[in-house]
Amino acid sequence: MQALSHYRSRARRSPLLPGLLCVVAVTTAAASAAAQTQDRLGPYVGATVGKPDWKADSIGGISGDTSGTAFKLYGGYRLHRNFAAELSGVRLGRLSGPLGEAKANGYALDAVGLLPLSDTWTAFARAGAARIKTSAGGASDRNTAPKFGLGAQYQINNNTALRGEWERYRLDAFGSKSNVDTFSLGAQVSF
Repeated sequence: MQALSHYRSRARRSPLLPGLLCVVAVTTAAASAAAQTQDRLGPYVGATVGKPDWKADSIGGISGDTSGTAFKLYGGYRLHRNFAAELSGVRLGRLSGPLGEAKANGYALDAVGLLPLSDTWTAFARAGAARIKTSAGGASDRNTAPKFGLGAQYQINNNTALRGEWERYRLDAFGSKSNVDTFSLGAQVSF
């Protein structure tokens, strides 16, 4: 009882104290909500767009420079604070030259390891397999190969995050093996 009367008399002398306590309470609640967002389990969807980098001298007799844009649409499920699974559809841009162009599209299934760095930042690494169709000069070839990547994600609010990542896809087409790296930015929505 004496502590309560001490607080009341102090509050009358310092009108900023109740406001300061209110700010501390709101800040603590916001930090707690952000931390809970990092641990949110369940489904999510997203899309990224970026620049491909074909690391090939020739694909199906076509050589040249990387062109086009890399796209990815994905859906995933966060099973644990540190683990998710993702299924994605990808377009890996083109290798363009004087003899035509080679392009690659496909889908992938990845295991994603998540490492929360703060209330809003998460680093991640992925490993999986991709089924890629490579087309060049009117012919096409398909292969299934491993893929991997690294990235970071920034949580904007409870449902929305921004993502930046690098991924490497292995192409084994027309008798030659090469890699396609994608550097992309995107957004993700959780449900």
